Amino acid sequence: MSNTLINSVKSVFTDVLISKFSTLLNETQGNIQKAVQAAIPIVLTEVLLQAGTLEGAAKIGNLAKQAAGNDFFGQLHELSVSSGSLAAGSVLLKKGSDLAGSLLTDRKDTVIKEICRYSGATSSSASFIAGVASFATLDSIARQMAANSNLDAKGLVAWFDTQRESIMHAVPLGLKVKTPLGIKQYPREKAVRKRRNRVLSVVLGVIVVLVAIYFEFRPNKQPDAESAVNPADTSVTAQARLVVHPDTVHAAAVRVTLPDGKVLDAPKGGMEDQLVSFLGDPQAKLHKKNGDWFDFTQIAFASSSASLLLESETQLKNIVAILTAFPKARIKIGGYSDNTGDSSDNVRLSQKRADNIVAKLIDLDAKRSQLVGAKGYGPNYPVGDNATASGRHMNRRMSIDVKAK
Repeated sequence: MSNTLINSVKSVFTDVLISKFSTLLNETQGNIQKAVQAAIPIVLTEVLLQAGTLEGAAKIGNLAKQAAGNDFFGQLHELSVSSGSLAAGSVLLKKGSDLAGSLLTDRKDTVIKEICRYSGATSSSASFIAGVASFATLDSIARQMAANSNLDAKGLVAWFDTQRESIMHAVPLGLKVKTPLGIKQYPREKAVRKRRNRVLSVVLGVIVVLVAIYFEFRPNKQPDAESAVNPADTSVTAQARLVVHPDTVHAAAVRVTLPDGKVLDAPKGGMEDQLVSFLGDPQAKLHKKNGDWFDFTQIAFASSSASLLLESETQLKNIVAILTAFPKARIKIGGYSDNTGDSSDNVRLSQKRADNIVAKLIDLDAKRSQLVGAKGYGPNYPVGDNATASGRHMNRRMSIDVKAK
């Protein structure tokens, strides 16, 4: 079983299964893929909400046992495929719908509406995917319970607590999870924040004490007369005063300003700054053969997945703003990996990730005419040494190639 609940559930929805669902539901594979990406984190967040108490965990455990008794994987394998042939009485459809209803209760309709909005799928397709995601989630929980016979309600509460971070971080950009579930914050979000703030306060307190000790006992040296005459010769520098008011001049200096006056939340010298400088320099020529590549620095995906994480949103919005400011610009997205694992799998995953960046840029109002393609190169064209961890990290990158300016 995968090391996290969300990876266990995601592993069910293979490309073959997505294709099968697409045929059965008369939907595009893209719509089905996005419906699955929406349904899984919403369903898992609801599980976390309910599993925060012993009573709720016991309910989830009972639903999981029901799911396990209906041979989820057997139903998937026996599902026949012909266009629009999903039978209303099929076990997968009926049991999925029943489990989704028991799990989501009165929130089922709002969840289905959000899946529709995010994916573009029809209501009936979204309802089916929500049911299958609920079925798959509860089946995965049942397998975890079977692997640990001592996992009672109390044990489930503790286990679900270890799954919270991975589930929260796997929510794709643009998906609303809190609204359809009728919540203002993720499970234990405030508690986690308070714990982090306490840790930060302790760390800052230690730093303050260490700084105070340093200034209390530092050597009190003064420059001699000779060095005072020629300050450049002295190795003693004047102590800078601590300025407590906001340094607005410095703050402006580390932001990137576009030709249309828009200021990006991006540092000078960073990826956005380099891209803007290149596009705005009439002397900078395009390299037709090798391309002009700029590596993303704030793009992140769920582990072994093409699902973009929320932390990617700022840089993607910056790219849209840059394209708007440079309407003649045309870019291509490239995806790369290290050489770990199967090369063909790495190429496929890097292609999906590149495609998802293009799709997200369009969702953020980039002009389609400025996005001229996406290509997954997998382990080809490494920039780092795959024999080292740092080199492999460098090779796992997403990049922009400027095709016109």
